[in-house]
Amino acid sequence: MSKKNNKTKTVKERYRVKNALINYYLVLMFTVFPLFFANKYYSIRHDKLFVFLIFSGILIVVESIILLCNLFSKTNEDKLHKPKWYTMLSITDCAFGVLILSSAISTLFSAYPLDSLTGNQGRNNGLILMIFYFLVYIVTSRTYKFKEYVFITFAVASAVVSVLCILNFFGIDPLGMYKGYSAQVVNDFTSTIGNKNLMSSFCCITIPVLLMLFMNSENKIAKYIYLTSSSIGFAGIICADSDSGFLGLIPLLVIIFLYYIRNIHKLKAYFIGISLMLIFSKVLAVLCLYLPEKSLGAIQILLIHSKLSYILLGCAVILAVALWIADRKFENYLLPKAVQYIAIGIFAVGIIAVVGLIIYYTFIDAKTPLNSFMKYFRFDEKWGTHRGFMWIKSMDIVKNSNAKDILFGCGPDTFKSAFAPYFDELNEKYGNTATNCAHNELLNYLITIGIVGLLSYLTMVISVIVRAVKYGKHNPLTIVFASAVLCYLMQSVVNIAQPITTPLFFIFIALTESAVRQVKANTQT
Repeated sequence: MSKKNNKTKTVKERYRVKNALINYYLVLMFTVFPLFFANKYYSIRHDKLFVFLIFSGILIVVESIILLCNLFSKTNEDKLHKPKWYTMLSITDCAFGVLILSSAISTLFSAYPLDSLTGNQGRNNGLILMIFYFLVYIVTSRTYKFKEYVFITFAVASAVVSVLCILNFFGIDPLGMYKGYSAQVVNDFTSTIGNKNLMSSFCCITIPVLLMLFMNSENKIAKYIYLTSSSIGFAGIICADSDSGFLGLIPLLVIIFLYYIRNIHKLKAYFIGISLMLIFSKVLAVLCLYLPEKSLGAIQILLIHSKLSYILLGCAVILAVALWIADRKFENYLLPKAVQYIAIGIFAVGIIAVVGLIIYYTFIDAKTPLNSFMKYFRFDEKWGTHRGFMWIKSMDIVKNSNAKDILFGCGPDTFKSAFAPYFDELNEKYGNTATNCAHNELLNYLITIGIVGLLSYLTMVISVIVRAVKYGKHNPLTIVFASAVLCYLMQSVVNIAQPITTPLFFIFIALTESAVRQVKANTQT
């Protein structure tokens, strides 16, 4: 919400049909899209792909018709007073445009143009899907207007997805998704999302947004729907037990804390949210008593059964109560900036320590055996269920590439062809006959769409986050939406782009851009 002063004037636009349409689209993408499946897990990636393309195609066509009608209905005077479209382009717009252009060039000069177009070699993340992301971004960033009901449906649907994941974890299969599948599939897939890594990716989009909406919404009923859903989502991400999810979520929770550390009112809400999340993890601990044969991962044990989890819960509850009392006594009180600087400094020291441990155990002491948690500090071919192997070989591919492939890559989502020379070694060492992705989105983009594509992608994402922080004091929605973008970006370092959760990532980039544009448009000097 923009601030008023004697130099600013707030201009409020009417809520039009084009604005309503984008909200209806968002409701469908937040509810039908994550819950839809046609034939259990057999075709779930293609099911989501087709749903996204159909919903998005309808939106693009209808919004284009409305745009054309508006253009023809405007008088010459209206057209004269309206700014030229190119003067309203942001860095994010331009970077996204360059990303699509570089992907098109990559497709045109690829040895596998059809595969580059469709992404059939990989996870369907070809040029067609990228173009749809871009068109949805353009429409959404120009027409979106916030309505609470959209995110209430988002919260409810997200909770349903997480509840299904929790039920699956305890051996309950209400949708019959596991019938006819092997034990390996039952162990690796969950809910209506599919692979557990993607379930974690889904939670990395939903949990930050829901927690931030709880902290910022003024609608009391909506606030507690967001709070409950974010806590259920936290239980869901624990049950999915994918390292990628926690790689994104835990640093993001720290960043949210650092951003709001001076604001007692927001910090109170933050620790209420963290407390309820940890309480839900304790509920899982009680339920796990009935599953003595269940094999739990290291992170599950840490968050469900360890002494540290009880210490964290106790600290969160104490801080929530203390901040609640302080907020009642000192309304709208802000802590000194020094508190934030000190906290950021401590966080920076923590990051330096982590980097130092990785360097030490990777290059200095590469022989000392490390336990389940410490093993993450030694990067080698075995790191992260042999993701290290794929990353090291991926960099070899880049080093051995020609100038064209360095600049524009081998074609969108054609990593499989580029990595083919290493399949025999992959099979010999780890028992995998092939792979179609680097299990690192940034590396995957570097190889498939080149350094031009990767840099434009990073510019797009980083610019929208930076601008969201810049305008967050005027409209908290910029920060709310950007939290999903940042959390997804962090988890993508060990995950893959695909049409199951990546469409939601691009939607939140568009929503962030829209919120930023509205602040700039509504506050006129």
